[in-house]
Amino acid sequence: MKFLKIILISFLLSSCIGSLNTSIFGVGVNINLDPRSPGLLFDDSLAEKIILKKIVSHNYKLVFLNVKVIDGTAILSGRVENAEDKLKLTKFAWETAGIKAVRNDIIVADSGSFHQRAKDILISSQLSVALLANKKINSRNYNLDTINGKIYIYGMAMNKEELDEVLKEAKSIPDVAEVVPSIILADNLSRRNYL
Repeated sequence: MKFLKIILISFLLSSCIGSLNTSIFGVGVNINLDPRSPGLLFDDSLAEKIILKKIVSHNYKLVFLNVKVIDGTAILSGRVENAEDKLKLTKFAWETAGIKAVRNDIIVADSGSFHQRAKDILISSQLSVALLANKKINSRNYNLDTINGKIYIYGMAMNKEELDEVLKEAKSIPDVAEVVPSIILADNLSRRNYL
């Protein structure tokens, strides 16, 4: 009898745990054994549809793009013509209600000059160091890209003061043409704010 209970408990536990596998979504997602609750599945599905609508409304072809939302993380893949389009798609996803992270695996066929790309790398590096050195900023909460002198910042600020500090640091970097923030305040990440 004790042996039967152990087998039954093992079976129940193994059915609650999803297996790790590699798919188009990366390691750790098995769609057949989806551990998300019906409410979370609905939230993810709704966020996915909103991102797709934004993409279509801005005249991007869905044939070359894929969007999947899993547990509030938007996963983008496909191909675009330039790096700025890749960043715009990241912005569409990041600014969608219910999204708490964005993974952008889109491939870019970029035609920018070597000199400009080198300048952009320098700008991004300078800002990364500035964010890391500033004690008022949790630098791990931010991702940034620089394209043609424009700094695109994505992330989460714990409060308004931190948000202001990030923007101040970005604007102080030499050769920055524009700062394009997509920074969410931590209080706005709660799913209850989207209901």
